[in-house]
Amino acid sequence: MSPFGGSTGDPVWDRVDPRMFLRNGDGFSRTQAAFRAAYRLPRAVGTLAVGTDEPAHLAELLDALAAEADEETIHEYRALLRKCSSGQPA
Repeated sequence: MSPFGGSTGDPVWDRVDPRMFLRNGDGFSRTQAAFRAAYRLPRAVGTLAVGTDEPAHLAELLDALAAEADEETIHEYRALLRKCSSGQPA
């Protein structure tokens, strides 16, 4: 999964707030939340590859590792993904 759907500047990130996947997302940016949630969605992973020309951007992502995922929201999202992939109405 690309946590940013290609780019953090895409219009979708103005409409979707990935902080909903964090237990307490108030202290994190949308970019950080998307990065952190990518470790859990759609399945748990141990490693993500990112690329940047800016060391500060990488530091921001590393800071996001302190965020805790909201497991209940993650579970609900996974169930929705399963339902949609099986052709059932959401």
